[in-house]
Amino acid sequence: MGQQQLLLLVIGIIIVAIAVMAGLYAVQTKFKQSIADNLVDRNLSIATDAVFWKTKRDPFNGGNAEYSGLETDGMQTLFLGEETKQGMFKITLATANRLEITAVSLRYPEIGVRTYVTDYSIDSTVISYDSTITF
Repeated sequence: MGQQQLLLLVIGIIIVAIAVMAGLYAVQTKFKQSIADNLVDRNLSIATDAVFWKTKRDPFNGGNAEYSGLETDGMQTLFLGEETKQGMFKITLATANRLEITAVSLRYPEIGVRTYVTDYSIDSTVISYDSTITF
């Protein structure tokens, strides 16, 4: 009878250990998804500010219907910081009608987000969990 109880105890410990490991994996996956969601949110906010900047006709404080003024120091032009607690953000491409905003997580550098803007609308956002999106 003692061997059966010991065997049940060991099997119970193994099942609990597997459940704890699965729970930790699920929490880590959810945390990475939360970071990616925050990066997407910030990219969309930057894109919105850039579209607003493009619509301004002021030669000293606006885009005059082009994104090309954001090519160098675009984040400073929009009065936005390049770094937050979640990640680094940069405008990686700015032409007359196209804009590309890239974000990379600080905690998990393999998480990257890229947002594409054409004319006055946001085309798409790509999320990568495998280090394919970098600056």
